[in-house]
Amino acid sequence: MQEYDERILNLLRLKDELEKDLKKKGLLRERRPEERKHLQPRIEIELEIDLPIEEIWSIHDLNHFAYGVPDEIIQKSLQKKLHLVKDETHRNVLLNLIRFLRREKIDSSRIGSIYVESLKILSELYTFNESVIKDTIQLLKNYPGQTLAYLTAAEVFLAFGRFNEACKLFQVYSELTNDPYTLLLLEAYRDGRFNPSTFANCVSKDGYKSMLLIVSALVESEDKLAKVAPALEKRGFACAQYVFAKYRGTIGKIYPYCPRMIVLNESLRLIQGETVNEPLLEEVAVKDPLARLVLVSFNLNRNFVRAFEHMKCFMTNVGEVLYTETELSDKPPLIRNVLGSHRISKNFRIISNEEDLERFLKMLSNQDAWIFFKDPEYLRLYFGERHCKNTCLWEV
Repeated sequence: MQEYDERILNLLRLKDELEKDLKKKGLLRERRPEERKHLQPRIEIELEIDLPIEEIWSIHDLNHFAYGVPDEIIQKSLQKKLHLVKDETHRNVLLNLIRFLRREKIDSSRIGSIYVESLKILSELYTFNESVIKDTIQLLKNYPGQTLAYLTAAEVFLAFGRFNEACKLFQVYSELTNDPYTLLLLEAYRDGRFNPSTFANCVSKDGYKSMLLIVSALVESEDKLAKVAPALEKRGFACAQYVFAKYRGTIGKIYPYCPRMIVLNESLRLIQGETVNEPLLEEVAVKDPLARLVLVSFNLNRNFVRAFEHMKCFMTNVGEVLYTETELSDKPPLIRNVLGSHRISKNFRIISNEEDLERFLKMLSNQDAWIFFKDPEYLRLYFGERHCKNTCLWEV
């Protein structure tokens, strides 16, 4: 009970700090209602944010201080404070950061650095340059002792659905830097939960505030989600809006580059008895294996062989799959795994071969199941909306 209370207090403190931080940075400002009753409090957006420019060296530093803030606002803040930076090397990095946020070509004509080279790799990734994999491997060879190289490579591998490799690179970065944020995401990825002390450490570091709320909302129970959902509703970027839509059970605005939003939307269509967009879900499944579960559910009573193949692909992508049986509901089988979350119980079973898989799928005719797998969404959250917006493999 004490641990439960401590988690609640941490979440509420983070929620309050986030709202105060938004107001302080000029991103959230409430006006008091005037005497006329029909006037309601308004939220105004100012196109500025106060960044500690002396601490900004990489795109990840920007995420630390301004997670979810639009790139156009961030780059204007960097441009405004650029004159304060006298060190030529640092100034060159910041100029390239601004170019990167503006989708302009990175200038690497000067003496190379890990910061500029990493931006080059990300620029290649975001423009689907065919050399990006080769250049990423070369980056790791050229900068074997630089932790930023591992993070950059992790984002590249994640974009191409190489989740196991991305996880290993996250692990190396986390061990070398003792970074609590990547440790938290690795815990959530591997176990579907995180250590409360890791979360408390992250909160004390005063960074990635929106990300922490999102991760806690995805991992924790529904009562905790209800406490943080209002704060997420105010954030106008895909990651936060997806969690709020999942909590509410309806989608207000679809962010077409967000794989989880697409998976949620297609699941809601399936619940309503509509036909899902199979070609779109198959494209999304490259980046997000959760799309495969919707395809399995849709095909289960239509085309068993097709459902079997989708589930095989799911297992290939995520590795070991555990499940626990549960009663059927008014929703199609497996869709509960898209709409909600459930912690693994002691009586779980493992799907380890094709015979187990066939038995599992046949079981779904009179039972449902909670699925447990290593969910790459947690790793993807570290890079935020920018990653999904710029590595979308389907037409939006």
